Amino acid sequence: MTGFIVKTTAAALVVVALALFVTADLAGRLSGPGGPADTEAAASAVDIPAPSPASGTSEHLTKDRNGHFVAAAHINGVAVRMLVDTGASLVVLNEDDAARVGMRPFPSDYRHRLNTANGVTLGARSILREVRLGSIVVRDVDAVILKREALATGGLLGMSFLSRLGGFETTADTMVLKP
Repeated sequence: MTGFIVKTTAAALVVVALALFVTADLAGRLSGPGGPADTEAAASAVDIPAPSPASGTSEHLTKDRNGHFVAAAHINGVAVRMLVDTGASLVVLNEDDAARVGMRPFPSDYRHRLNTANGVTLGARSILREVRLGSIVVRDVDAVILKREALATGGLLGMSFLSRLGGFETTADTMVLKP
C-alpha cells in the first residue's frame, strides 16, 4: 500500500510520503503512449529500468510572486507548469495534465490510497518516460496521477525527479538545480 499526506493551502500543495512500496504493477494501465494496455501483461512484460542520473547543465529558477519556485517542465515532450516541491515524494500530475502528456489511466488504476487534508483520495501510479527542465533531462521518473478535484492547481515536481539530480540549493529568491 502507498500512503501520502497532501496538504492543501491557497499557495501550494505539499505531498509528504508516509510509506512507499513499489509493486510489480508500478507502470499501471495506461491507454495513451508509453503505457501497456493490460496490468497483468505489464507486470510480467515490463522491466522497471534502473534510475539513470540527470544530464544537462544547471538550471536557475526564481521565486514567483507567491514565493514558490515554479518550473516550465516538459513531460514526455509536452510543456507542463510544475511547482517545485521538495516535500513531495513523487512527481504529481492531475488527470488533465496527465492526459495532455498522453497518459490516461483507467478508473481502476486509481487504487493507491492517499491521505489528504481534505480526506482520502486515490491516485494512479505511473512512470514518466522523460522529464526535461531546461537542459536537464531525467528519464523513467516515478509519478502519481490524481483526479482533477484532488489536485486542481497543477503538478508538483517532487523528489522522484529532484533526487535524481546532482543536487539543488536555494537562496533567498533562487533555486539552482544541478544535473
